[in-house]
Amino acid sequence: MKISKLTVTPVALHDQPLLNSTGVHESYRERTIVQIETDNGYTGAGETHGGKATEIETNRNWIVGADPSQITKARLSWIGSPQGWAAVETAMLDVAAKQAELPLCDYIGGRARDKVEWAAYLFYKFADENGRGEIATGEALDPEGFVKQAEAFVERYGFKALKIKGGFFEPDVDIETFRLLRKRFPKQQGYEIRIDPNAVWTVDTSIRVAKEIEQYEPQYLEDPTDTIADHAEVKKHTDIPTASNMCVSAFSHVKPNAQLEGIDVILGDHHHWGGILAYKETGVLCRVMGWGLSGHSNNSLGVSQAAMLHSCAATPELNYQPDTHYPWTDTDGDIIKGGKLQFKDGCMDVPDKPGLGVEIDEEALAERHEALKAGQPDNRKEMILSVDSNAKPRNGSWTGYNFPNYAKPRW
Repeated sequence: MKISKLTVTPVALHDQPLLNSTGVHESYRERTIVQIETDNGYTGAGETHGGKATEIETNRNWIVGADPSQITKARLSWIGSPQGWAAVETAMLDVAAKQAELPLCDYIGGRARDKVEWAAYLFYKFADENGRGEIATGEALDPEGFVKQAEAFVERYGFKALKIKGGFFEPDVDIETFRLLRKRFPKQQGYEIRIDPNAVWTVDTSIRVAKEIEQYEPQYLEDPTDTIADHAEVKKHTDIPTASNMCVSAFSHVKPNAQLEGIDVILGDHHHWGGILAYKETGVLCRVMGWGLSGHSNNSLGVSQAAMLHSCAATPELNYQPDTHYPWTDTDGDIIKGGKLQFKDGCMDVPDKPGLGVEIDEEALAERHEALKAGQPDNRKEMILSVDSNAKPRNGSWTGYNFPNYAKPRW
């Protein structure tokens, strides 16, 4: 079996005005879709971050003609980033698993679980100006609004783990949000709550917040501050586990973390670490080092969500619910046949179909590609100015704007 055709398609998906430490999400988020066909009639798909099409095309000469079952050889031939490779590897594994008539997770060694439990990824946000989102299209600009958003996610999807994306407002706002969220979703009823301010707090602020929220039994404290060493200092003052997808997000970060003992839980991501097989290797590292393993997420379509699902199913060391942005993807905005993958009781069942278990809807893919070609309307300036009159655009864009004191740490 040889790869006979490679197609790389950049696409855009609509995104709600979600707030984080650098501002507001873009109106559209770019993704890169990889499709391969083989000389014996199989097709495979992969997905990764935007801006990776040129990099993947640079590898075309060896990808076309390669045996998709020879992943190690292909990986050694790859020239580019882990994120670009992740999409190519996913497509190759999709094809190889289909030929073997096995779900992808079974093809790479078997599943540790038949379903994967996820964590709701919750944001402060403006109201969606187009009302196009699948859920929670209204604003959440204070702790009370944040709790209402959480209620909607729990009611619709059944999540039992909740993530606060903090760092946009001052730390005391995040503390109050945590307090109200825990009051509404008690630990005794099985709810877990974690918080992630994207490293905008000083060590002293991180320690203060940790001491304030300890009484609410956080699941973990993710990237409160900027470095592994800073996390190690925070750990001296709290028993809350530290977690990261920023300080430890590549294999080169493992040794420093082992030396400094700053991060307790790794948020693995097959995009960042270099593929589904790399995610499994991350699990082995966590087992050896005694670290916990969770999952990082960013805006994605159904191909990446399916790849994350198989990654988590095939990794026995996963012991925290991975994050998922997937509910924020529009109901009619995905590119897979049959509509979006579904949550039940906060979980997704692992597909029993061969390969990833999803197929590209070519019409939907073309629509998402045309959306990218049409450009991204930068219509969120007034939203930002409504909460920060001193804000300035960064790199000419209001999506990711400059606070007056933008440089980290902010508080």
